[in-house]
Amino acid sequence: MSLAGKRLLPARVTAAPEADLQRFINAGRLAASIAHDLLSAIGVAQTDVGFVCDQLESGPPIKAAPHVRDAAHDARAAITRAISRVNSVLSLARSRSGKIAPLEVCEVIGAALFELDARLAAFAVSTDLSAAPLALAERGALLQTLVSLLLDAAEASPPRGRIAVSLRAEAGGVVIDIDDEGAAPISPESLPDREVTPLWLSRNVVRSFGGELTASLGPLGGRRVSVRLRTNRAD
Repeated sequence: MSLAGKRLLPARVTAAPEADLQRFINAGRLAASIAHDLLSAIGVAQTDVGFVCDQLESGPPIKAAPHVRDAAHDARAAITRAISRVNSVLSLARSRSGKIAPLEVCEVIGAALFELDARLAAFAVSTDLSAAPLALAERGALLQTLVSLLLDAAEASPPRGRIAVSLRAEAGGVVIDIDDEGAAPISPESLPDREVTPLWLSRNVVRSFGGELTASLGPLGGRRVSVRLRTNRAD
């Protein structure tokens, strides 16, 4: 066959970077759309298992009751954990409309850590949240940004690795630092410039309410991401 009759493949055969962003967005949309049905199904199971547990506790004794009772209580605990996890996913997928206003950054950090309790359970997470003034941000956007940065830290860190979150005041604003124990990045200061990555998206969000996001080599040996927010005071 001549070259004219052949189909020439384009030089670039890999998906565009936007495909990764689309994948994450679609996963979130799917999670949001099925979460209510999943919660309903788990709720039915929780009710049934709870009934079994109550019967084992108050009903007539049955053969191998201790083993059955233990299994029933384990099932009830597992279902309760599943409901908590689904609620976390649903909470993060929920659209939050708000406005840029002074807020307690410490409270938003706590909310982000709470939402990721299950994901961060395998890591040694420490916090050093100094007293700080109110900072200007849109709460829902800041929450999603902190969740994204903490997920990045978890993915970069080894099992049972350290993740540190700190908050401090500085002239005209506040600074949130998130450190991980991952491999030392090459040219960490350029990481936020890589388009359509979670870090790039997070920087754009922070800049939308007048803040800034930077990356550097952190004290734990991995990456430090710093989010700087303006206070309500005029600079």
